[in-house]
Amino acid sequence: MASKKEIYHPHPFLLSKGMEIPGLRRRRKIWAFLPPDYPNNLEKRYPVVYFHDAQNIFEGWKAPFGQSWEVHNTMQRLGAAGLEPSILIGIEHGNRRRAGEFQPLTRQGDFAREGNAYADFIANKLKPFVDKKLRTIPWREHTALVGSSMGGLITLYAGMKHQDVFSRLGVFSPSLWAAPGLFPLVKKVGRHYPMKIYLTVGKQEGTRTVQQTAAMFQTLTYSGFPQQELYLGIRTQGRHEEVFWQKEFETCYKWFLN
Repeated sequence: MASKKEIYHPHPFLLSKGMEIPGLRRRRKIWAFLPPDYPNNLEKRYPVVYFHDAQNIFEGWKAPFGQSWEVHNTMQRLGAAGLEPSILIGIEHGNRRRAGEFQPLTRQGDFAREGNAYADFIANKLKPFVDKKLRTIPWREHTALVGSSMGGLITLYAGMKHQDVFSRLGVFSPSLWAAPGLFPLVKKVGRHYPMKIYLTVGKQEGTRTVQQTAAMFQTLTYSGFPQQELYLGIRTQGRHEEVFWQKEFETCYKWFLN
């Protein structure tokens, strides 16, 4: 339970200087952003949105892949418009180790050690830590996971694996080509809980990426997810870049709240 002596941070701040990923002997920094009304009511609790690639999601940082998502500015704007705000959590990516940690399956369809360790780390270690440190609503119905590119791939995998932890997935431009075995795995696992899955892709990312994202939408449908729990956005001008995902997050968050 969060302490009543907690200090409010008006900007994204470092929640953990180095949290170890069990099984990998690697540490990741964890950043957080609190809604503006967080200090006004010490009894109020908030939903949480978890993001991969923390270096890219907050404004003013030197994002390795270009412009940042500026998610905290988006959250402030949506909160001011009357939408329910959320706590935002950013997980530092591992630079040269990023691809391995975001790879849930090998190209042959076998489970990948690094990707599974990372997915389990978020669900089994990071989330309990955040729930203890901050005034969260800990239930799965109020917990989302969002990522793009390889981050979109691991988001979908982690969400399907830990359906008891996450109920909202933002899957932006997923690199499904990297794990073709995810299609039959999704069919095999199926739907165990109500879950909202937001899939988006830009036509400028290439025909293959668009087709695979649309195919995953169909796979989820065949796996038992009703239409009202799924969203597929194919954007004519969308490119594989942060500026596209920045815009999509706002649409995604509004759809999460419905």
